[in-house]
Amino acid sequence: MGAALAVQPRPIQFEICDWGTANVWEWGAKVGHSWRMSGDSSPTWSYITSIITTNVAHISSTTFYAHNDMDMMEIGNGALTIEEQRTHFAAWAFLKSPILLGTDLSLLNSTELAIIKNAELLAFHQDMVIGTAATPFRATAQAPQTSPPEYYSGTSSKGTHVFIINTSSGTATKTFTLSNVPGIGTSGIWKIHDMWTGTDLSGTYEATTDFSINVAAHDTVAYLLTNIS
Repeated sequence: MGAALAVQPRPIQFEICDWGTANVWEWGAKVGHSWRMSGDSSPTWSYITSIITTNVAHISSTTFYAHNDMDMMEIGNGALTIEEQRTHFAAWAFLKSPILLGTDLSLLNSTELAIIKNAELLAFHQDMVIGTAATPFRATAQAPQTSPPEYYSGTSSKGTHVFIINTSSGTATKTFTLSNVPGIGTSGIWKIHDMWTGTDLSGTYEATTDFSINVAAHDTVAYLLTNIS
């Protein structure tokens, strides 16, 4: 099938669905463009965290034209909180999973529509130059290990990005040292841009400093870090 599609005169996305069996992430890129990693999705926090964990375990399989597929998105379905829906969308975007919406768009409220229409997360997901997914990084020397990981960094045509998931059931302060972010280095002054709101945070940050933010339960924050000197 892959060979037959490759000779067609138009672009075709070939999605492989064997529900994550046969170690598809090891050979999927030789045959198609993306591959399912599990059974069918459900609008639950447990599914979101489980499939993120699975994707991270095989993140090295992704390339510009080959992606782990975490299944359709459940925005607007079930009893997911707004924060969980933000994490749902952000994780699919920064891990470069195919974005397929399995919901009735006419029933989404304005907040849910704003989530799926976020231009900056979509731009990271669909970057025309860089196709690799964000990957976990050690936020600070003392940062605990969690499953799934909470801190991710990635690169786009615009620069370096940081994504933080609060996997706990309550609001928590999340901290990362800028120099721990891959690509930042140990010198320079940086500004931090909020990808959800489209605005820059106040102030600037040295590479050796810590940045802290309170993150609501099951929510995700998304930032673009830009060097200014």
